Amino acid sequence: MNSKSSNVRRRATRGLSLIELLVVIAIAAVLLGIGVPGMQSYVVSSRLAGSANDLFSALNFARSEAVRRQAQVTLAHNGTAGSRDWTSGWTMFVDATGNGSLDVGEEVLRVGAALDAPMTIFGSANFATFIAFDANGRLTNAGGGSFVICHGTALVADGQPRARAVLVNGAGRVRLAIDSNGDHIPETDTGPV
Repeated sequence: MNSKSSNVRRRATRGLSLIELLVVIAIAAVLLGIGVPGMQSYVVSSRLAGSANDLFSALNFARSEAVRRQAQVTLAHNGTAGSRDWTSGWTMFVDATGNGSLDVGEEVLRVGAALDAPMTIFGSANFATFIAFDANGRLTNAGGGSFVICHGTALVADGQPRARAVLVNGAGRVRLAIDSNGDHIPETDTGPV
């Protein structure tokens, strides 16, 4: 009986055989092969949603501050003037001169951080350099416009959405665009962004 329990104890402490280890590695590789693409899609979707929600919140805050302060509040991008590229961040300020650019003595309310690559934000032609709300919360940029947030350079990649959009109408209403036709491209009121 003593030698029997000794054999059991030796077998229990010897570890995994090479075949058992290879089977475990093969199973792990299959699970990773299935899970990683799904996880990458989730990460992209999460980054897009987060960036769109951040911009949406900032625009709504600017509008409410314009009404509260009874003064024009402007968000101007920190990139090259007129480039429409908001990826390098933005500055929100009380625009006492109403010229769309931060002048000496104007109060800075918030600063938006630059996005990490490959994320980008581009404004429509009306938002090439800035977006401003007047004391009534209305947009000073004629006609409204949109911001498109992308992961990479394509709106859709591998059948997955890679873009979100934030829309601002002439009345100053800010909203997130939806994909009503299921093509993974968010739409403005007149069609795809």
